Amino acid sequence: MHPPSPLLRLLLLPKQPPRRTGTITKPPSHNFHLPTFATAFYPPPPRTLTAARNLPFPPEPLFRTISDIDSYARFLPFLTASTVTARDGETGYPTSAFLTVGYGPLSETFVSRVECDGERWTVGARSGWGGNGNGNGNGNGSGRGGDGGDGGLFEYLDTLWKLQPLRPRDHGHGHGHVRIGGGREETKVVLEVRFQFRSAMHAAMMGAVESQVAGMMIEAFEKRVRELDMAK
Repeated sequence: MHPPSPLLRLLLLPKQPPRRTGTITKPPSHNFHLPTFATAFYPPPPRTLTAARNLPFPPEPLFRTISDIDSYARFLPFLTASTVTARDGETGYPTSAFLTVGYGPLSETFVSRVECDGERWTVGARSGWGGNGNGNGNGNGSGRGGDGGDGGLFEYLDTLWKLQPLRPRDHGHGHGHVRIGGGREETKVVLEVRFQFRSAMHAAMMGAVESQVAGMMIEAFEKRVRELDMAK
């Protein structure tokens, strides 16, 4: 018996599945931006907010209200506690105070150095290392530290109020002059807030209200002065 021919052997072999020759595409890899993530825990650049407004009051009641730091927590936004800890022996104005700033779950209590100048109509509060408050003695510039357990909101927080008395405006009318507003005095109120958030994460959380803070504080003081004026 003759062996099968090469052609017959080829036909009798079991069929092999065809080889795949297409290019295998790897799924895209996801790279984490570690530098961006890391910078969330570093302080962003310092910031300054300013607001100015002419209020229909003489400077005296405005100055008294702004220098009455013990009452701040009753009417100022984002301030949850305020306690004067030292006063000038001659003027009675506060020279040191505890101020607790809070927003949502975040809060921090500062030891603030206060300067009230009744001649220049200025009131300043300097807290943290930026204002050389250094009230806690541990050198981290965080006042008394954060009550929220996150290390605090700010590296430093400084506020400066400046009052500028304005002359009553005269308006020519008929044979004489009539003072607008019945001759009531006006005062230009300027507020400057300097601060640095402790981290970019805190800056992002406060970003929704940050630009409105200075204006809101002036409005709160104006409302407070009106309430005290009506209570007389």
